[in-house]
Amino acid sequence: MITKSSIFSIITVCLCLLIQIPAQAGVYKWVDENGQVQYGDQPVNADAEKITIRQNETTTPRPIKKTDEGKNTKETAEKEPEMVEVPVPKKEKRKLCNEATSDLAAINSRGRMREINAKGEYNYLTEEQRQQRIAAAKKKQAEYCH
Repeated sequence: MITKSSIFSIITVCLCLLIQIPAQAGVYKWVDENGQVQYGDQPVNADAEKITIRQNETTTPRPIKKTDEGKNTKETAEKEPEMVEVPVPKKEKRKLCNEATSDLAAINSRGRMREINAKGEYNYLTEEQRQQRIAAAKKKQAEYCH
């Protein structure tokens, strides 16, 4: 005889199996128009690349190689990695240049500047803060517009 609890168990198992099918679908990675890396289960544009998710990796420890001085390479590998400067694409440079130019124009066109804080209240910027904003916009403009 089939009881309500056994029917509920069968339905639960079936639902779990159905939910796991989309989880095995591909994962795609792309860069959006703002330069942010995005991930999704469907490609949004032609530049999206399919990536593989590693699963079921073993957890056995890797052997540690010894150096000539008897120190292990793990200690020498703890040094801070070198920072490599990645060139900014032309499209991104153009966008950042336009942002800096419009920011500078907006700051210079206004007399007194204000911004909204987390509480939704207006705070007026001091002249020193305004000059800092101008300097930051000019620096960004010099970096990306030339």
